[in-house]
Amino acid sequence: MKAVMTEKIPRLTLLSDLVGELVADTEAAQKALESGKPRGPVTSLPRLDEALGGYLATGLHILQAAPGAGKSAFSLQIAAMCRFPSLYITTEMGILELFRRLIARETETYLGKLKSGEIGAKEAMRLALATVERLPCMALLDGTNAYASPRQILDVAQALKERAKAGQVLVVIDSVQMWAKSVRGVDADFVGASEYELINAGISALSALATDLNCPVLAISHRNRVGNKNGTASLHSAKGSGEVEYMAESVIDLTRKEEQPNQNGEVEVVLNLLKNRHGVPGIAIPLKFSGRIQRFQEAW
Repeated sequence: MKAVMTEKIPRLTLLSDLVGELVADTEAAQKALESGKPRGPVTSLPRLDEALGGYLATGLHILQAAPGAGKSAFSLQIAAMCRFPSLYITTEMGILELFRRLIARETETYLGKLKSGEIGAKEAMRLALATVERLPCMALLDGTNAYASPRQILDVAQALKERAKAGQVLVVIDSVQMWAKSVRGVDADFVGASEYELINAGISALSALATDLNCPVLAISHRNRVGNKNGTASLHSAKGSGEVEYMAESVIDLTRKEEQPNQNGEVEVVLNLLKNRHGVPGIAIPLKFSGRIQRFQEAW
């Protein structure tokens, strides 16, 4: 896959030349603090946003978890609640299923009812339109049957920014492993490439995409076999490549506890912030996840 990059050269500057930039950045941070409007996309989980420096910084962010921990639901919630336009690229789950999950969370309608036929067409339309009204600047890109190239992602993300007249956009990739491997069908240079090579190239392409957009990219990563077997959070648990943790601005891990759902249908999930270039790493945040309405919330 070919990263979308503008040709650049390293910048050389004296410290004295950075004073003006520092002051301008400080003023922007102060304005954001006073107005309550974040400088970039947020997770809308207060403790996590505070740990990340208030918002998701420009660059690549990794969300990893074992199967069944709710990583797609978690990233979908962030995309919906980030307070900026968002583009969700799916390579595993169909977009209609993603839409159902968004409807469940936005309208607090049990996901099972949206699938079983209990809700008639008229009510389904009402719920769908209510969700669309609440998420006017969120788009889904279906990469399950065709490769979503970095160029296409860049163009769509920029169009979303322009449509919303926003300075930032959040791009979510679900998942980086499946997305990286899907390039085999369209790029002859990668036909014989190993999984390791494909994921390395994918991580580099996403990092370049974040730079060109000047926005955060949140990529879902599967855990490797060792990480799944141990069932514990580790910075080296991403499947396929060590580049994942080295190039990321942050690495977030979700670990679901083994207990059955409680009487409210909620399960306990621990969020571990394994890497954090913009704050203190290593913090653990307890969460509750309701699969019925696809919602995560911090457990206090």
